[in-house]
Amino acid sequence: MTTPAATIEGRMMCASSAAYSIQPNGSYTALEPYHGGVGWLGAPVAIIGGTQNINACLVGVNQDGIIVAFRGTVLPVPITKMSILDWWQDIVDSEPKPIPGVPGKVHCGFKDAVQTIWAQLLTQVGIFKGLHPGMPVYMTGHSKGGPMATISAARTHFDTTVGWKPIAVYTYASPHPGDKDFVKDFPLTEIPVTRYENYLDVVPLVPPSEKFIQLASKSKLLGDLFKLAEGWNYASLGERKYINRKHEVISGQPQLTPKQFAKLAFMVAAGPCGLRKVALAHMYTCGYGYMKGLCPTGVCP
Repeated sequence: MTTPAATIEGRMMCASSAAYSIQPNGSYTALEPYHGGVGWLGAPVAIIGGTQNINACLVGVNQDGIIVAFRGTVLPVPITKMSILDWWQDIVDSEPKPIPGVPGKVHCGFKDAVQTIWAQLLTQVGIFKGLHPGMPVYMTGHSKGGPMATISAARTHFDTTVGWKPIAVYTYASPHPGDKDFVKDFPLTEIPVTRYENYLDVVPLVPPSEKFIQLASKSKLLGDLFKLAEGWNYASLGERKYINRKHEVISGQPQLTPKQFAKLAFMVAAGPCGLRKVALAHMYTCGYGYMKGLCPTGVCP
C-alpha cells in the first residue's frame, strides 16, 4: 500500500485526485497511489448529485482531520483544439450569480454544482464530527473541485446554522470561483486558502479577470473566448503557490506576467503539440506537474 504523502498539501492533492475515482453510481474505487497517499483512516464516503451524477465529493478522515475532497473535471478526449476550447468555454461563459447570505457573486455553474450535493455533504461531515469530536475539517479540490471547495467554505462561514467550517482550503488548478466582492469579503483570516497553479496550466486564469481579458485581446483565439467574461470582474482567491517547469513549488509568486501569458497564448495557437502541452499541464495524475510538485517522493512510482 502507498505511504501517505509527507506534507498536508501533498495529502490534500492526493485526496483531490482520489475523488476522480467516484463512479456514477456513487461507489468509490480505491485507486492507488492516490488513495494511499491521503492516508485515509477507514473508507471515505462518496457523495454524488446533479444531472448524471456529474457532481461529487469524498468525505473521510485522515491524520489531518475530516477531509472534504471535491471531484473536478477531466480533460476532453480526444485532445483537439476544438474540444479544449469547448471545455474552456464551459468554464468561461458563466455570469456570476449571488448566493443568499454570501457577499459578492460566484460562478453559477460551480454554485449549482455545490447545491446538488450540499445537504448530503453537511449530513456526512456531521456524522464524522460526531464520531471524532474536535477534529478539524479541511476542504480541497482539483480543477472544478477547487471553486466548489471555496464556495462551500464560504457557505459554512456565512450560514450560522451549519455549526462548523473548515480551518483551511487547498485548491489545485482552480478556476476563479467568483467576482472581486466575493474574494474581498471571503474570510481568509479564519479560513486560509492556498491555491496551487502549474506551469502552462491555463485553467487557473478562467473565467478571466479584466486584466487578462485585455491581455487576451491580442490573441485571436483566446481574445474571443475571454471576451465572453467582460464586465463580470472574476478574481483569484487565496495565496498563490506556483509549480514551475522544474516542478519546484514557489511561494510568494505574483500572478502570471504578461510575458508568461503571451507564451501560453502562443502555445495554444501554435498547433496540436503546444495545445497538448497546455492541456496536460492541468492533469492531476502521477507523471504530471501537480503530483510531481506536491508529491515528489514516496507516493508516485
